[in-house]
Amino acid sequence: MSITICTLWLCLILLVSSTGAATGSQQVNYVTPTSPAGISCPGQPCLTLDQYITSSSTYIISNSVFKLLPGIHHITRSFVARNIECITLEGDIERKSNPQVQISGSRYLWRYLLQFIDTVDVYISGIEQKNVGISLEGTENVTLHRVVVDGPITAVSLLNTIDTNISCCSLKNTGWTALTLRNTYNTSISNTTVNNTGWNGFNLCNSSKTDILHTLLNSTGWHGIELRQTNSTLISYSTVNSTGWNGIEIYNSSQTGICSTFVNETGWNGIEIRQANFTVISCSTVKSTGWYGIEIFNSSQTTVTCSLVDETGWSGIEISNSTQARVIGTNITNVGWSRLDCRYTDMPCTVEKPPNLNCNCNNKDTCSSEPQNLLPPQAPGSGDETFIDDIVTDSKQVNITTPTSSVYERSQSSTNPTPMMSVIQVTPVPSVGISSPINYLSHRNVILGVSGSVATVMLAFIIVAIVAWIYRKNRHKGKSKMNMALITLTMFYD
Repeated sequence: MSITICTLWLCLILLVSSTGAATGSQQVNYVTPTSPAGISCPGQPCLTLDQYITSSSTYIISNSVFKLLPGIHHITRSFVARNIECITLEGDIERKSNPQVQISGSRYLWRYLLQFIDTVDVYISGIEQKNVGISLEGTENVTLHRVVVDGPITAVSLLNTIDTNISCCSLKNTGWTALTLRNTYNTSISNTTVNNTGWNGFNLCNSSKTDILHTLLNSTGWHGIELRQTNSTLISYSTVNSTGWNGIEIYNSSQTGICSTFVNETGWNGIEIRQANFTVISCSTVKSTGWYGIEIFNSSQTTVTCSLVDETGWSGIEISNSTQARVIGTNITNVGWSRLDCRYTDMPCTVEKPPNLNCNCNNKDTCSSEPQNLLPPQAPGSGDETFIDDIVTDSKQVNITTPTSSVYERSQSSTNPTPMMSVIQVTPVPSVGISSPINYLSHRNVILGVSGSVATVMLAFIIVAIVAWIYRKNRHKGKSKMNMALITLTMFYD
């Protein structure tokens, strides 16, 4: 009898212990650096990162935590976590500046990425990586917090991921793109900086529900932010500075909101929108562009509200082959060609100033990744309340006043280019279907030809050509005939 009771108790203990293991008791692994050597560990096991990788089947498993001690952790092979749940790489979680924990490897071999494949619940924090990027493939619920990635080909790559949070990170000196997203859903990128990339800063393709908040992208070889085949993307309170091509490129995408964002010093266009639907740019600044400030091509339902376009090499805003494009309450100044250039569109080349527009750019709660709600169903049909803003000022403040005396104020500081925390407030209205475009203003207001200044230049060119022809025809004849012809032509022009 006693033997039977002891057997039952033993079985119960084994069952409880096995259940506890199955429910996720964490295995803490301390990681000693390769340099400096000989650092004492607060617990066991305590191996180098390479040694854990060598015995990956034992250590890189579900519910494992790797606590990296301060120093340099040099790896010679890939750290791969595959088909597991709940894994943590933790460095200096209390350190506020650059982490003292550094993972290093070779920049030019793809296998030196930290790889997480088909893994759920990944947390990486307080680590600086030199020449080693992070690859996330088929992952769910991933957090990268206070991670510095310096010098890899690609800093962070996301493929087929769900619920990814990247916050307070620094991605710099990448050979190609700093951050790539492919087939991702519900990604948040916040308080993150990108510096010095050979290609793009952020590249999003076939991704949905992405928030890019409070980010700084500086010195990118190609685009600052590139969106391709994306849906429901919000770029807010961010700065894109010094790009080789476009500051923000939106291609074949839908429902994109750019709110309170500063785009500066672009080699080509500030913001380019091509074959896109439902795009809103509100309370933003585009400045110092090599070509257009904002280009809207072959797109539908695009709205630019309460923004500033300044110092463009060509036109401030160019709209072509597009329907239902609106420019409302926006300053366009210091342009190389024309403020608004409209071709083959259903809109006039004017900046609208409807009386009920409230350009209050101080309440971030009204920022939305559903920009179709910011499209008013109609504008004043008479055209009496439309205008091209004539405010040109060298001061640090630009004011736009609507007929109802609501004022939009934006501070332009040369020392701090980041725009104010701001957003537009517009009464939401039902979206307008793409299949049945509406001509918001009567076609009699559409400028079909060139502007007056351009026409004057063309007429002057024609006059010079006629004078040259007259001179050649009469150079062997008497001067009196030629002088009479010139006088007649001058009288005609006057």
